[in-house]
Amino acid sequence: MLTSGEQVTLNAAARAILAVPEGAELHGAMFDPRTLDGASIDVGRNDVPGRAESETGLGSLFTIRATALDGRELVLDGSVSPVGSGVVIVFRDVTDEHLRNQLNQETLNALFDALPTAISVARPDSREIVAVNRAFCELVGRPAGEIVGLRPPFPWWDADEADPDSGFVPGTSIDRVYRRPDGLPSPARLSVHAIPGDDGKIALVLTLIKDLAEDRRMQQQLVQSGKLAAIGELAAGVAHEINNPLFAILGLTEFLLKESEAGSKAHTRLGLIQQTGLEIKEIVRALLDFARENVEECHVVSLEDVVRSTVDLVRRTNAHKGVELVDDYDGSDICVNASPNQLKQIFLNLIANARQAMPGGGTVSIDVRRDGDLAIATVTDDGPGIEPAIAERIFEPFFTTKRLSGGTGLGLSVSLGIAEAHGGRLIVASDPGLGSTFTLYLPVEECGVP
Repeated sequence: MLTSGEQVTLNAAARAILAVPEGAELHGAMFDPRTLDGASIDVGRNDVPGRAESETGLGSLFTIRATALDGRELVLDGSVSPVGSGVVIVFRDVTDEHLRNQLNQETLNALFDALPTAISVARPDSREIVAVNRAFCELVGRPAGEIVGLRPPFPWWDADEADPDSGFVPGTSIDRVYRRPDGLPSPARLSVHAIPGDDGKIALVLTLIKDLAEDRRMQQQLVQSGKLAAIGELAAGVAHEINNPLFAILGLTEFLLKESEAGSKAHTRLGLIQQTGLEIKEIVRALLDFARENVEECHVVSLEDVVRSTVDLVRRTNAHKGVELVDDYDGSDICVNASPNQLKQIFLNLIANARQAMPGGGTVSIDVRRDGDLAIATVTDDGPGIEPAIAERIFEPFFTTKRLSGGTGLGLSVSLGIAEAHGGRLIVASDPGLGSTFTLYLPVEECGVP
């Protein structure tokens, strides 16, 4: 295309591309030139330095959209050069090529976003994040709009991050703990790779992040399952060993009661011995019930029965010493698909933590109710409450405020893992000085359905 003043001359190739018939009066605006993103180009503007650009409204090199006279939408790639009193515009039709590139780019973007592995792309010098996929956004709990453009230190890093640059060295693999906005930790393993540019230098840094939370929960669950199995076997063995002499004591006491005179001191004392023996028998029965459960077996069970038996076990083993246990049920028949033994472990942990939070005594309230399709069980204490900084980390593995008294920091993290493995969740609500409430949510199942 040659333009000189008002005159526009097209060669045969240009006419074919733009569908211009012979003898048609031409001007640049009739092809609706615009940028790739749709912004209109003023072909008559004169505010651009250089004659070629000022006369055409195009840069010396351009890629634009245009509409041919037959209505076809085109993408044109070309250049502008001054010639005498006019300009020469050389262009070619790259519509098909542009569509292929656009399709390839959209496919790559969709694949990048759909990958289950979290990925971030950053500049090697400034460490500025230029792209993240959906899995990364889910890992750190933030939308891409809040992530792209950030530079270290990132808000999801621990404040005591020892070596902030270690996650940007190509060829390295490190473990980190990311923090979500709600404070929950996301343990992750980072694998860093370099993306070279055309000059062979590192153009971008690609980081693949594997979420380790599920792996660690599974490891903790396996460890806990092994512990529960061992405890169950031990409890069964102890219970049987106690039962043998206990039956002899209860049998002899019953004979002595029959031989003693009713109302005598001997009869009264023998009655106390018999009552105490029967209490021991109930403790042994509770231990056997606990031991018989298969920690891996899930079936439809009554949540109320599980809670009652757990509270009963705590009462009979004197583990609630100094603390009043109050349990309340809404009367509805609430069933869940669960391992009873694992649910008992949750309530044993929660009651034990509540008791330990009140060394001077207090009340632990256990409430079980139904809300729509959810079974809700709460364990509330009237202790000193939990500081916000501690509440943010209370479900972390190995985090404990009772290290000196033998706490391992596994009780609540294991309880959370059990809850999530059953399709539920476990949350805490607490205000300093006003006690704490742990709430377990589980999906309801129809009772009697296997």
